[in-house]
Amino acid sequence: MSDNYLCDRCGACCRQYLIDVYEVDLLREPRVGQRMRPLKEPGLDGEIGYLDGVSGGGCPFLDAEHGCSIHPTRPSVCVVYAVGSARCQEARAAADLPPLEPLDTPPA
Repeated sequence: MSDNYLCDRCGACCRQYLIDVYEVDLLREPRVGQRMRPLKEPGLDGEIGYLDGVSGGGCPFLDAEHGCSIHPTRPSVCVVYAVGSARCQEARAAADLPPLEPLDTPPA
């Protein structure tokens, strides 16, 4: 879906949700473990903790320009928030932002 949309770096996806963390995320990006809140028991689908994107101004890895400072090694669940996806559009709506419009595509 992101091929048809351009991220405007609103940061809504990083401020509207708790971000599930799995063990594989810690292997890929150890700094996540330093900033996550651990769960007392693993979640039903294996999550071991979360990053709080709701309070305190958003995900702790959200930079000053509303970009992800660990984008190449971001948690797996962040991939769900692909630019223009349903979750992206839901986060924008919750932040009172207009939906992203698809990029113009040249006629075939």
